[in-house]
Formats: sequence, C-alpha cells, structure tokens
Amino acid sequence: MTKRILSGLLALLPGLVLAQPAKPTRPTAAAYFQQEVNYSIDVTLDDKAHQLTGREELTYVNNSPAALSFIWFHLWPNAYRDNTTAFAKQQLRNGERKFQFAKAEDRGFIDGLDFKVNGQAAKLEFDPLNPDIAKLVLPERLAPGASATISTPFRVKLPASFSRLGHVGQSYQITQWYPKPAVYDRRGWHPMPYLDQGEFYSEFGSFDVTITLPTNYTVGATGELQNPDELARMDALATATAVKKTAKDFGKDLSFPASEPTTKSLRYKQDRIHDFAWFADKRFNVLKSGVTLPSGKAVTSWALFTNSNPEKWIKGLQDVNDALTYYSKWVGEYPYSAATAVDGALSAGAGMEYPMVTVTQPDAIVHEVGHNWFYGILASNERDFPWMDEGMNSYLQFRVEGRENPQAGILKDVYKSPAATKALGVERLPGDALNQLPYQAMASRGLDQPIQGPTSGQFGKVNYGVIVYFKTAAQFKYLAGYLGQEKFDAAMNAYYTKWQFKHPYPEDLEATFEESTGQKLDWFFREMLTNTRQYNADIFAIQQIGDVVKVLVRTESPVLWAVPVSTVDAQGKVLETQWTPPFGDPEDDAETQLNFRLANVTAVVVDAEYLTPQLNRRDDRLALGGGNFRRWEPVRLQPLVSVERWDRSAINWLPVIGANTSDKFMLGAAFYNGLLAPKTIQYLAMPMYSFSRNELNGIAAINLNVLPARFSRQVITGLTLQRFERYLKLEPSVTVVLPHTAYDYPQQQVKLALTSVEDQDRGLTNVLTAEYGVRGGNALQKWTAHVEINSLERLPGEGQLSGTALLVRANATYERFYSPKKRVSARLFGGRFVMQSDNNAFVMGLSGSPDYRRQSAFLDRQRISNSLEAQVHQTDNRDGAFKAYVPAFSSQWLSTLNLQADLPITRLAVFADLGATAEQQLVNGTSKRFFYDAGFVVPVVRNFLEFYVPVAGSQYDNGFPSNFSDFTDRIRFVLNLNEANPFKLLGDKLAQ
Repeated sequence: MTKRILSGLLALLPGLVLAQPAKPTRPTAAAYFQQEVNYSIDVTLDDKAHQLTGREELTYVNNSPAALSFIWFHLWPNAYRDNTTAFAKQQLRNGERKFQFAKAEDRGFIDGLDFKVNGQAAKLEFDPLNPDIAKLVLPERLAPGASATISTPFRVKLPASFSRLGHVGQSYQITQWYPKPAVYDRRGWHPMPYLDQGEFYSEFGSFDVTITLPTNYTVGATGELQNPDELARMDALATATAVKKTAKDFGKDLSFPASEPTTKSLRYKQDRIHDFAWFADKRFNVLKSGVTLPSGKAVTSWALFTNSNPEKWIKGLQDVNDALTYYSKWVGEYPYSAATAVDGALSAGAGMEYPMVTVTQPDAIVHEVGHNWFYGILASNERDFPWMDEGMNSYLQFRVEGRENPQAGILKDVYKSPAATKALGVERLPGDALNQLPYQAMASRGLDQPIQGPTSGQFGKVNYGVIVYFKTAAQFKYLAGYLGQEKFDAAMNAYYTKWQFKHPYPEDLEATFEESTGQKLDWFFREMLTNTRQYNADIFAIQQIGDVVKVLVRTESPVLWAVPVSTVDAQGKVLETQWTPPFGDPEDDAETQLNFRLANVTAVVVDAEYLTPQLNRRDDRLALGGGNFRRWEPVRLQPLVSVERWDRSAINWLPVIGANTSDKFMLGAAFYNGLLAPKTIQYLAMPMYSFSRNELNGIAAINLNVLPARFSRQVITGLTLQRFERYLKLEPSVTVVLPHTAYDYPQQQVKLALTSVEDQDRGLTNVLTAEYGVRGGNALQKWTAHVEINSLERLPGEGQLSGTALLVRANATYERFYSPKKRVSARLFGGRFVMQSDNNAFVMGLSGSPDYRRQSAFLDRQRISNSLEAQVHQTDNRDGAFKAYVPAFSSQWLSTLNLQADLPITRLAVFADLGATAEQQLVNGTSKRFFYDAGFVVPVVRNFLEFYVPVAGSQYDNGFPSNFSDFTDRIRFVLNLNEANPFKLLGDKLAQ
C-alpha cells in the first residue's frame, strides 16, 4: 500500500500522470501464404582486391493471392557505401564513429547489376532513402501461382570490419552478400535497410552455390558440401587437429600464409533454408564430431578456428553437440545434416547465426547454434519481433547451459570460485536470479522497454541485449514455471511442428501455446510482453489450521499475472511451490489464497526461485509467527555490489579517502544500496574522519526514486547533507527526468533545490534553484543547453556582506568529432543578475563560479595553498569558464565564448576564450570589459582531470608571460569528482 500512496501523491505533480496504456489487441489474421525463392549462385573470391564477382539466377514462386508488378530486393552490401545509409546512421546513434571516418578503400558496395526476368531486361529502382533497397520492376505482372526466373551478374567490394560482412586481412566473412528478394507475406512487403542492431527476414527455398577461391582456404558454409576431395581434405584436417590437446600444441601464429596460385570450386546445396553465408580463412584448424538424434538421424558437427583460444574451441565442439541434442529434444528435431561453428575475426558481437553455420566466439556457441531453430527453421520477422528469435533462443540457451549446473547464468564463471561467490553475495543463488540482473538494472532506472512493441532499431543500444535477450528469456522461464516444464515443452514442440519452415508472428505463437495447453494466455503474450509495468506481490497473511498453512497472497500490480509461492524450511530449502491463478485488479489490492502442507515449514516466500520480473524482493518472505519482526532478514555488509535476495539484506560498502588543505587527510567508508539496481529508497552514508581536525566530515544522502508510467522517466526526491572544509550543506531537491523514453529523443531534466550552506567564515547562504537541462546528439556531434535561475540570500558572518539577488544563467555547448577520437567544442555562456541588493554581495566569475551551492570539490577552497588555490589554480569550469585565471567578477552581467579543439597526433588540445562583463574590471592595473585567453589543454583523464596551460591572454601584462615563473604560475587544473560517481557513470552508460 505504501507504493500506491506514494504513486498517488506524485500523480498530483504536473506531467506525472500514472495512466496505463491501452490494452493491445491481437491483429486480424489474413490468410497465410508463403513465397518461395530458389537460388543458383556462382561466385569467385579475389583475395587481393577483396572482392567477389558472381552471377545469380533465382526462381521466384508467387504463392500470394495477388499479381505482382514488382519485387523488392535487398542489396545489403550497399549499406557500407557511404555515411548516408541506415547502417551508418545507426552506428552514430549507438556511439560508433569507426565507419563514419572510414577510408574509401575500406568501404563496401554491390554493383555490376543487370537484372533480367525470364530473359527480358528489367528496371531496378533504388529506394531514394536507402541505397541497399531497390524495387525490381517486372516486365510482366507475375500471376498468383506463377514463377519467374530472375538473373543478374554482380560484384561485391568487401568492406573492412564494421559489421557482419567484410574481411580482416584475408579472413573473410561473407554474409548478406547477394541480391535477395524481400519477404512478401500476409502483412505485405518487408523491404528493410541493413542494420547492425537488427536482423533479418527472408524467404525459404533452395540454394545451389559454387564458391571459387585459392586452394589453401578452408571454408565453413551453409549447406552440404558436394566435393568428395574437399570432404576428404576436411577430414584430414580434423584428424590432424584432434591430436592437439593444449594451447602449446597449436602455437600462437596468427599470420596469413600466402595464397596458392591454384583455385578450387566448392559447391554447396541445401533445401528448406532462407539464407546462405560462408567464411573462409587459410589459418583454420578443423575439428569434427557429431550426434545421433532420437530418431536415429546422424548430424555432423564442425568447429573451424584459428590458434586463438584453441582450448575453448575444443570444448566448443561439445557445445555444438549439446545444442543439437537438447534443442532437438526440447523444441524439435534438427532437420539438416551438419552444423558448423566458425571462429570469427569481424565485428559481429559475440556471434552471428546463419542456417547450418555460425560465426561466433567459443563462449557463445550454444546460443548461436540454437539460432538454427529460432531464426533458421522458425523464420520469424527478426527486425520487427526480435524477441521471437533472440529471446526465445536465449531461454533455451540458458536451459542447456544450466542442465548440470543450476547456477549457470551470466556469472557462471564466478561460481567456479567460492571466494568470488561469497564476495559478490551470490552463493546458493540460481542462475535465474543473476539473469534477471540486467533487466532490473534498466527497469529500476526507468530505462525499461517492452519486449514486444519496439522494433530492433528502436531499442536502446544496451537495451537491445538486456530486453530482447535477457528479459525475454526470463519471461519464458517464468511461463515455463507457470505451465510446468512438461506442458511448456509440449507447447513448444507443437509450435515447432506447425510453424517449421514458415513465417510465424506473435499471435501464431500465442495461439499454438493456448491450443496446446488449453489455457488462455493473453495475460502473458499481450500484457506481460507488451508493457513495462512494475510487478510486485507479497504475503499478506498466514494462518495455520491443523496441518495446513493458509497463505493470503496480494499483488498491487494493475494487470493479471500469476505468482509462484513456496514454503521453505529453516535452511531455506524449498519444500513446496504453488502458483496462483493469474490475478490482479487495477482499482483495488487483489488477493488470492493458497493452501500448503505444514510439515517442516518455517516461512512462506514469494518467488523463491527468482522467476518473476519483480524489482523489490524485500517483502517476499513471511515467517510463521515471529511478531512484528517476521519479515526481517539477516543483514550482511557486502563490498562493492550485491544482488537483492529474499533470504537476506545487504549493505554495500567501500573504503574512501579524501584530502583538502583545510581538512587535510581523511579516511572513511561509503555505505550505500542499489548500485546495480537503484531501490525505491536509495541511501548513501559516507563518513570521513579528518585526522588533522579530529572531526567527522562526509556526505549523507537519501532519495525516493519513483518511476512514473507515462511522460516522465524518473522522479527523484532527495535530501543531501554534506560537511567539509568547515561548512555544512543541506539540500532537499526534486528532479524530474524527461521524456518517458530514454532513446532517440533529447533527454531533459528539471530540478528544484533549496541549498543552505553554513560556513564558519562566510555565514549562511541560501540558494533556491530552478534549473532545466537538455542534451542530445549522437556519436558524431553532441549538444547541451542549460538554464538556471537562482534566488540567493546571504546572512553574514563576521566581516561579510549580507544581501539578496536573483540570478539567471544559461549556457549551450556543441561538440563535433573531426576524426574517430578527435573533437572540437564550443560553449556559449550568459548570466545576468535580474535583481541585486545594493551591496552587490553576489557575483559571477569570468574564470569559474564562486560555487555558492558547493557543487564542486575544491582542494583548497580556503585558499591556504600557493599551488592548489581554488579559482586561482583549480577551476570548476562554470560561469565564464575561462581556462586561464583572470580575476574578473561581475555583479550585473557576464558573457563568454569558450572554444577547444583536440590536436592531431598528440593528446594535447588547444583552447581560446572570449568574454565580456558589464562593469570595468581592474586587471593588471588596467580597466577592461573585454577579455581573452589561449593556450593548451593536457587531458590526463578527459572531462575528469585536465590541466590548462595558458600562453596568452588578458591575465598577462602585455598579453604574454613576462618570464618562466609567470608562465608556470598560471597553470590551472579541473578535477570533476562528480564525473567519477559510480551511480552516475553506470546510469549514463545504461541509458545509451
């Protein structure tokens, strides 16, 4: 109820309406049909020019009810052509600049096209926005049931390593390489540009592909190899590799041998597939094995790898076999004769799947081979519904990996060390609990996205992995728990049997599961998968009657969902688990009752196996008896981070040190919660003892973190207490983060704060602040804007001025990269006192702010040192932000332009600042209103610790240093400790 009351109060604030989106409905299904495309391709690799030349002939069978006047084609090598493509734009959106500044010789394209349809020339009309999509206009309409023969020559210039297609030296990854018709199905045409984040959708058919290349290349490819001599060569390589057992046996040579002058032509054939990929390298080791499926069908497994990580690849061959065995058992039998895992040299993440072959890292083999089912055989539209591919496959992957080790998950290697598991506080936790962590980290920051709804390209860069892979896998593990594993497997097998070699949509998956289980599952498929609501359940009451424990389960979630409840013994072992029926009520607390056996029960636990998408597990356990403390669990001090669990609480801690010229050396510790996944109540206590002053300093903060359902993303109500350098700061604040989505929109923040700073020397300063900030851009260019209104009041200390003022400040920044790692930036600042009491107690600084709110950590705020003095030697880059120290301050208005540019080759940058004040300033004995400086920046750690070396400016008598001391004494630095805040660093990273 506390959560509901808080949400109700916050709903009174503007822009924080907690209304729920409309319930999705199942699309009206058109009659199913499926096109067929049969390919014959002959291609030659030129490994000196890094290009392919070939010819393609395909038969397109129109099984649709419509006569076709055109066919959309994918020409995906053109994605690498220039910086205007959808791929190039997505690279920038996701923080990648490598392709943006690629050399012309490293880019790629497809050309030499000359389409003919049934022997007649056909016009190719390129999409004006996407050069990798084109419409083939048919000379004659293709009637329903008719077929057409389409042919074209083509040439592919292979790009360097930017995404899936390309080469590293003479290691070739040939994927998405040939002209391919887009899918036409019951929902229409699906032409799509190539994306790095976002996969594919293709028509089933047959492939007959001949590849010509130098003789000493080893190839892993889709399909069955038709060359007996090459099969014998592969067997011989496998025999030679099998005798090697250790990394020493393989050596470390990764150089490319010279290509042989002779060539070979390898032919591959395969039916009932929708794509063809091949990988060629002269350095491959080869391993061969196989499995026999329950039907008696034999499947050959292959591993092709270089001398990098050979021992992992030896184990990886067994991972291929495990994937073939258990996916066949739990989903449906593998229909092809072989499966190959290939060591990849290119930028495909951990791996990328294609029918019968995958390029992968050895740790990802189970997942990538598993894609033969989810993408290969069950060919859903990955671009629009990536969860049907990546998420469902991840569920099976975790199940395969966890069949012998229930703790297998994203931290599976940690469990090999008991010391590491204890240090992280994850001992005895199932892998499912750890697999929930990525989702919890995002959702607790308001960064969650629905599993179904966004297309692949609409997910945040981090969320594409977190939501599509981990959250979906966790949700299907939850569904399997609710249905029971046997029923779930039967439904999955029914789905496979009905939809293999077809194009299923989400409604087809739902309908098959409902038909198989006999249960209505729209609460899962059309609610849980399509929303970002917060789910929470707890034990409301327990009653013991005879040998029965009656348990009242309550949920405050506004939609239907099922809740697993377990009884546990004194050691926390699960005795019995029951599931509630799907229940919930958007208006009132929903409750349901379960009855358990009493024997050996000491407590009742919601979701003891960590299957549900809950963010809060602190109210998940209720002991039998125990009075008012029946929910309390043991508390452990846990270093660095911890995972929230139902059986104990944790307080995280880290040692901290600090120093300044007033407090001298300080030693302390930070105690906090929720670094990985922020809690509704977030706290930090960081006491630091000053040995010189024999007193306690430090920071304490507590925040209420609310995640509205609409409009705003986060509302943080906080209180901060801070004591250093003989001042005490108290600041309550409310921060609203906008908009509700963190992706593809400028991010905004509104903050209200009342800051009171009591300084032993300067008296009491009160600052009421209203500020608005916005930022946007991409990897190439970024911009920010910030407006701040301060109402200032000073109650004087001894010898200090009192006064009031109203100050408006605004700044805007623009940053642009001119190479992958070099940038130029500009900042424009303007500030004005709208009102100021007669004694002008407040000012703005040309070379940094007076920091009335104590936002910066100065090493010498009291100005004791001759080399660390605040403002003079250390700046905060606020207000006028001159890099050099010019002793100019304004009590009326101030404006500056700050420029900075990285220098080529060296890590140094140059800066120049221009500024003006309303009043004449006495600098070096001369009255001035206009100021400048220029010099070099030495970035020790960019945006954290930087040194500024002025070589010219208004701070010098004649514009330049008069001697060496005059030069060295003017060097300044900035130390942005706020940029090292781990909560901020993690939050910024996850919001990408």
